[in-house]
Amino acid sequence: MAFELQALSGPDCGAEDFCLPGLELQHEMLFSLKNWSDVSGITDGLSAIGADVHALSLNRSADLFVLRCRVKAISAARARAFVRDLAGVVEGAASVEHLMLAKAGEHVGA
Repeated sequence: MAFELQALSGPDCGAEDFCLPGLELQHEMLFSLKNWSDVSGITDGLSAIGADVHALSLNRSADLFVLRCRVKAISAARARAFVRDLAGVVEGAASVEHLMLAKAGEHVGA
């Protein structure tokens, strides 16, 4: 049996993303920061590329601050490029994990 995935379009589904009806692409971004003031530059940068910040937390860990952002409305390639481009701006490590989640409300009552 063959399965053919039809091309889907939408604000959070780029050509390089694997998209299925009823699922939403989100990105969990993690940043280790030396200065907590770098948070505003990161959130401003996310807004500038059209990302919708869904969740945000900042915690202290030893001599660093750990910023965790959950964003929507951008492609996986754009999320990876954003993290890669921060290498020269933010002091510390950065990573991104891509998540495919059921859209809110569509899984209720299933």
